[in-house]
Amino acid sequence: MAFEIRRVITGHDEHGNAIVRNDEIMKSQERLPGYQAMTVWCTGELPVNNDETAFNNGEPGAKGQRVLMRIGEMAPDAHSASVMHRTETLDYAVMLAGECDMELDNGEMIRGLKTGDVVIQRGTNHKWIVRGTAPVRFLFVLIDANPVSAGGKLLGDDLGNLHGKISPMPTSA
Repeated sequence: MAFEIRRVITGHDEHGNAIVRNDEIMKSQERLPGYQAMTVWCTGELPVNNDETAFNNGEPGAKGQRVLMRIGEMAPDAHSASVMHRTETLDYAVMLAGECDMELDNGEMIRGLKTGDVVIQRGTNHKWIVRGTAPVRFLFVLIDANPVSAGGKLLGDDLGNLHGKISPMPTSA
């Protein structure tokens, strides 16, 4: 189920002209059974510094300064690989291929997410459930956020049994 993408990173030469800084093939890695992913880019500071002297090849910075782009793919019927989890991030999840459902911790089921659909996760507890016989491929953009406060409670990261197996915002890309 491993997959590859081509990552092209642009920059500037000493005259201010656009150049290709890096052109490479990236390979996914298994992060959980039935789930392959790769971190395509992560910022090191906000606002982002695009000067050539600040080029860091997508290494993440300190918490509160990160925007992470990840591509992930879940195998058919891999719902057991996706456990209920919440992160201290604002997540844009774009369905690139396949079909899945999303379950919230209150039992609500969002059914029939398909190619082109977008889910905006605002620090909510959720899990993905793959439907059909094809893998589901996501493009995730995760932006550091403050912990959510709801009902007088502070809700922080809740990685369930993902803890120690997968990190939503890595300390290295």
